[in-house]
Amino acid sequence: MSRHTDHDPVTAARTHADRERARADAAGGLAKLQAASLAEMARYAEELRCQISDLTTDAHTLCRCSPYPPDGLRYVTERMARMADTMARAAAGYARARESDMAYPTILADLEAHGWIARPDHELDGILPPIPITELRTENRGYRRGWSRGTQTLTLWFTGPYALAYAHASGRGRLHDTTEVHAVITSSPDGTLRGGEGARSRCAADRVPFDANFTQVAEYLRAAGWGEPRSVDRCDERGIHRANGRGTSAEWHRPGDPDFRLNVWGVDDEPAHVRYGAGPVTDLGHLERIIRHR
Repeated sequence: MSRHTDHDPVTAARTHADRERARADAAGGLAKLQAASLAEMARYAEELRCQISDLTTDAHTLCRCSPYPPDGLRYVTERMARMADTMARAAAGYARARESDMAYPTILADLEAHGWIARPDHELDGILPPIPITELRTENRGYRRGWSRGTQTLTLWFTGPYALAYAHASGRGRLHDTTEVHAVITSSPDGTLRGGEGARSRCAADRVPFDANFTQVAEYLRAAGWGEPRSVDRCDERGIHRANGRGTSAEWHRPGDPDFRLNVWGVDDEPAHVRYGAGPVTDLGHLERIIRHR
């Protein structure tokens, strides 16, 4: 009997094919993560280009006759700094993406649809669980963000626009894969898994399109006990402060918490734009949850 009798060429070929398929899937997943980071870089690069172009135009025209208003300059430069920071994070996600990262393309939409409130960075320290040292290392890969919903908290360590290296949920501990993260995000507010058409209908009902104009948003905030805005300025169609702008921009501070601010701007009867420390407010349900949250 030949010593090669036990060797099955078909089994060996299948094993090799499975190994190559797994390697191709990993490479494809990595490419998708990098593509998402590249797309976000391109989007913010275009916004940053527009901001710099507007500032340059003002410097050569408007500011030749009168100095640039300090508040307007601060507003523009802060927006530019935020965009530059996001571009740097997206670039790091592109350069340092790993096959082990959890790809979750709909994570931000799912968080918003299921009532999670983003916590500004300055509220995270000392409240939410720390990130394992294995994820921090010396290269400082990624960045931490936190969400809360009632008494629930969720800590996510992003390595790109839609990629996670680590996730931790109150009451559940560390989450090891996308399926677990999705289950926590889409669970009911008491932490149990959400199911059935009724639950999905409630989530859809929360997503009322944000079509309120500036005046309506201002009245809504006053009725909710937020009082009058701390500052009101004229602005252009992009929300940039300009003395001869067609729009109105205002900043509200949460009662009892001056560090929590809502920026609202809009032009005439067009839908207003609302933004807070963790990003834009995209629908009326989101705005209501932010106002109610203490």
